[in-house]
Amino acid sequence: MWKKLNDEQKKKYQILITNFASLSEAFTQKHEESNSIVTPIVNSKFQETVFQKAFNATGEDIANTSYDASLITDNNSKFLVGIKSFGFSSGDQKVAQFKKNSQKDNWGEIFSQIIQNAKNENSLEIVNKINNSLYLKLAKNIAQLRNDRIASSKAQIKGFCGTENYITAVYHVLMPTKHNNKPQIFVGETSYSEIDIENITVLGATSLKTPTNFKFTDGIHNYKYTSADSQLLMSFNNKDIIVETWDVKYVDDPIKIFENLHEHLPSEKELDYEQTVSWMLHDENGFVEENSSFNAFNGASKLPKDNHIREKRILKIKEKYKEIINKQDILLIDTLLKDILLKEINTKEKKSAMKLSRTKLIKLVYSLNNNDLIYDIEQMVYRPTKEMYIKIPNSKIFHVNNPDFFGENNGKLNEKSKLQLPKNERTFRLEFLASGDSITAYINQQSGKAIQSYGDQQVLGSWILEEVFQLQPREILTGKRLEELGINAIRLYKFKDSSRGIGLEFTWIDTDNPPNDAIGWVQKK
Repeated sequence: MWKKLNDEQKKKYQILITNFASLSEAFTQKHEESNSIVTPIVNSKFQETVFQKAFNATGEDIANTSYDASLITDNNSKFLVGIKSFGFSSGDQKVAQFKKNSQKDNWGEIFSQIIQNAKNENSLEIVNKINNSLYLKLAKNIAQLRNDRIASSKAQIKGFCGTENYITAVYHVLMPTKHNNKPQIFVGETSYSEIDIENITVLGATSLKTPTNFKFTDGIHNYKYTSADSQLLMSFNNKDIIVETWDVKYVDDPIKIFENLHEHLPSEKELDYEQTVSWMLHDENGFVEENSSFNAFNGASKLPKDNHIREKRILKIKEKYKEIINKQDILLIDTLLKDILLKEINTKEKKSAMKLSRTKLIKLVYSLNNNDLIYDIEQMVYRPTKEMYIKIPNSKIFHVNNPDFFGENNGKLNEKSKLQLPKNERTFRLEFLASGDSITAYINQQSGKAIQSYGDQQVLGSWILEEVFQLQPREILTGKRLEELGINAIRLYKFKDSSRGIGLEFTWIDTDNPPNDAIGWVQKK
C-alpha cells in the first residue's frame, strides 16, 4: 500500500506525525543531571486521525469493524487498514481477544487437560509433544473466529452491493526508537490476512510454567495465544517490515508551543445527524429470536392456505413421485407434509413440533438423492433462505414518540396500530455507514416493527446473513454467533439532510453501561 500512496500525502502525514513527536520532551520527565534522549511519542488516536486526514481515508473503527481506516488509491485499489503504533524494540502485539468465546466454548476443559499433561514434566519438548493435538485444536478454533471477524468486517465495509475483488488488507504501523537512541520513527507495513487454517503448525508452549500459552504459525505470520486474558498476539517482525524512516527533532521549548493554542480553538463542530437510536440484537438472556427478524427464513411456510392450495400441493407431490420413490417413503413424506402444512401452529409447542417434523422430512428427502424432490419440498416447507427484516423493539412506543424518524409520517400509526401511509409512501434511503452505499428500504408489519429492503426483499438478507454474520444458508443466527463476531447491537442515525435518509451500523453495546440512545430491554439497565 505505502508505495501506491501519493507522495505529497505521505509527506503531509510525515509532517503531522513528526511535528507531534517533536513535542515529546513536554510529556517526559527528565532528570536534570541526565542527558538522556527521550523516546518519540506517537499517540495512537492522533495517528488514526491524521492518517485519515492526510490520505482522505475513511474511519472504520466507529462501525465496529476489524479495521481502523479504508482508502482508495489513484488506480482504484481499495485498502483496509489496521493502524498500530508500538516501540521498535517491542515484541508481539495484540490483534484480537476471545474472552467471551473461551468461556462459552468451554476452552477451560482443554486448558485443564494441557495443564494436567504438563504436570511433573521437566522438558518443554515433551510437553509440546503431549499437548500438540490440543494446541492444534485451539489454534484452529481461534483462527476460525479470527477469520470470521475479518470476513464480517470486510462485508460491512463492502456494503450491500460492493465487490471485494479489489480489496487488500494491511497493517500500517509506526515504530518509534527506544530510550537513548537517535529519535526516529520507522514506518512499517505487513499483510492483514486471514489465518490459513489448513497450514497451521503448532510451535509449542511459551514456557514450562505457562503451558496454556502457546505459539503457532500459518506460514504467513507467527501468532501467540495467552490464556489468562484470551488474547491473540502476532509477531510483526519489526525490522523486516520497514518501508520508510523519519528523523524526529525535538523543539527547544515545547511548553511554549502550548501557551497560545487557545487562540486557535475552533467553534464546536456541527454533527450531520440529529438523532440516533440503538438496540440489542439478542434478548436479556442472550438469545436471538429463532423464527423472526434475522431468522425470519426459519418461520412457518408461506404457502397459501385458501382454496385448499396446500392439500393440492401435497397431492401433487405424491402423484409426481409415486413411480420414482418407494411407497413407504412416499407415505412418510405425505404424513410429514400434512404435519407441517395442515396443522395449526398457534403455540410455541406446536411450532417446535412443526420444526421437528420439517427437520425429519428434509433429512429423508436428502437421503433419497433426488434433486427435483429436494427442490419441490424445500419450496413448500421453507421460506426463502435470505428472508429477514430488522426488528425495531417496542416499535409502537418508538413510532408514537418518533413518527417522523424514518421520514415525515412514515411511522404514524392508526388506532389499530397499523401504519397509516401506503407502502410506497413510507420508503426511505438506508445508508450503511461502513461502506457509504445505500438501498431503498421501508417500514412494514404490525406497529411498524420491521425495516425491510424495498423491491427485492432479499437484498438485506443476502448481505447481512451471509456476509456480515457469516452464516450458511438456513443457519440460525444465535447469541453465540454474535459474540464470536463482536457484534451485539445496531444503531440508526437520522441525518439532518433528509435526502440522505437513515444511517445504519452494527456495533457493540456494553449491557452494564448502555448508551443514552438505547431502546428495548437494555434501556431499563
